Amino acid sequence: MDEKLAKSAGSSDQAIVFQLLETYCAEKGLRLTAGDPYGHAGLIEGPSGEKRFFKGCRFDINSYGAAEIAKDKAYACRFLERAGLATPASLFVPAESFGAGAELSVDVHRFADATGYPVFVKPNEGQEGRDVVKAATSGELLTALQELSTRHPALLVQEAVPGTDLRVLVLDGEILLAFERFKPAVTGDGSRSVADLINDQTKLDKSDPRIPVELAQQGLTLDTVPEIGQTASLLPVCNLSSGGTAHLITNSLTPELVSTALRAAEALHLRYAGIDLIVPDEHSGDKAAVVLEINAAPGLSNLHRQGQVEAEAATSTYRKVFEAMLTF
Repeated sequence: MDEKLAKSAGSSDQAIVFQLLETYCAEKGLRLTAGDPYGHAGLIEGPSGEKRFFKGCRFDINSYGAAEIAKDKAYACRFLERAGLATPASLFVPAESFGAGAELSVDVHRFADATGYPVFVKPNEGQEGRDVVKAATSGELLTALQELSTRHPALLVQEAVPGTDLRVLVLDGEILLAFERFKPAVTGDGSRSVADLINDQTKLDKSDPRIPVELAQQGLTLDTVPEIGQTASLLPVCNLSSGGTAHLITNSLTPELVSTALRAAEALHLRYAGIDLIVPDEHSGDKAAVVLEINAAPGLSNLHRQGQVEAEAATSTYRKVFEAMLTF
């Protein structure tokens, strides 16, 4: 799930990752060459000519095969389950099975009925929460499959696991960083409509077609005036790149969550990974956290922009990754 390397909020137009790499390489006496004016890709050379490439947040640290498995959600779930980790129930759906006028297949009907609505529909190799749709009815499920099949070769229909959304970053068997993620949302003031409140959201794509659907599933519309303190979620995903927010929890992870994150990275043979976990609402000693996805190139640019504390945490995390990658 590699994020777009948006430009820094500061005076430079270069990607945040490149700016941090530039500082690190200058300190360590390493040569850094940008692949473009914005630093979206580049080459780092060591004192004896050793080379390490990067593109976006994809560093020379994980093996290519392991990163490809992590990118493919269906394969990743299979190997995570093989390692004894809990994952959401999922059904792989080739896009070719949803041409014009296609209806839900027997397999899809059975899966949704067994899992219960709502369910999620997502690209099998999507990133940053783009094109992830929550379907509350069979009609919404059919519409989502029909629309997404025109843009993606393969889809997943997946169980919706209600609970707390966490991202945990792992490097070489250690926890680097962890934060809880929250959906983009508005809070009512008793006078303005949802549409007016959305105008205050600077990181949200206000034209996202999922917003009216998400609101409708809460019995709301863009014209609704929420009561004072009433919260309305705007999207079905918590990704920071989609306007979500984060709260750092690195020092408060339970031993069980630490173990789950480390086992998930190990199961896919990833040195560096972002592990997305759902801690179910009914979490108890016998209800394990669910591994939602694994990102072999987790980006922290959006976390970096959230505030000073988050920027310091992201910078510290990246420096540890650079050190692991650039040990020549």
